[in-house]
Amino acid sequence: MGCMSFLIAVDDSLHNIMDALREKGYQTVELTTADFRDVDAYVIDQSNEDLVRIKNTIGDEPVIAASDNDTDRVIRELRDKLKYYEKEINLP
Repeated sequence: MGCMSFLIAVDDSLHNIMDALREKGYQTVELTTADFRDVDAYVIDQSNEDLVRIKNTIGDEPVIAASDNDTDRVIRELRDKLKYYEKEINLP
C-alpha cells in the first residue's frame, strides 16, 4: 500500500499538485475543508498570506510551501518527510 493511507491537505489553488498527488495514490483534501486531525501533511501555496499563520496552527505534520509548478519537488519532499511514518505503519 505505501502512501495510500496518507491524507495530504492541498491549498485550493494548487490544482496541478492535487492531481499529481492523486495519481501517485495519495488521498488529497482541499485545505479549506480539511479536518486538521486527519491530515498527515500540508502543501500550501507559497503566495498564500495565511502561510505563516497556518504553519503556526499545525502540530508536527510537515508543511511544504510550493507554487503549482513544483509538483515533482513536492512529491519528493512528501516522500522523504513521510518515510518514517510509513515504517511505523508497516510494522507487524
